[in-house]
Amino acid sequence: MYLEFIMLSSCALMLLSFPLIFCAMYKKLDAAERYVQHSPYLVVNKDIFRRAHFEGRPQRLFAMATIILIPKVLQWRRLVLVEDVKKIPRHLKYWMVIPTLVPCLSIAGMAISWFLMKD
Repeated sequence: MYLEFIMLSSCALMLLSFPLIFCAMYKKLDAAERYVQHSPYLVVNKDIFRRAHFEGRPQRLFAMATIILIPKVLQWRRLVLVEDVKKIPRHLKYWMVIPTLVPCLSIAGMAISWFLMKD
């Protein structure tokens, strides 16, 4: 009983997160990218996904979330500078990270409840 509730609530959470993702993609992404515009990681992502759906904005949003979440690993690989990431304002960091983590967590919740469900 509880697993079905968890699966349905995860599905509803994912569906409700799509407007949040679109808002972050079209209103906040460009402002956040200006702070790390010379990052090789971001430049390559823009170049690879420029012909994808929505001009590659979902992939760029995920790339920005990755840059914000693990800047030291990316600096170790010479893909981004930690100083540039620290200059990003906190509200923009939240707008980049939360819309990408919510669907990932809801997919994890759906998968775990599906694996644990019995006939």
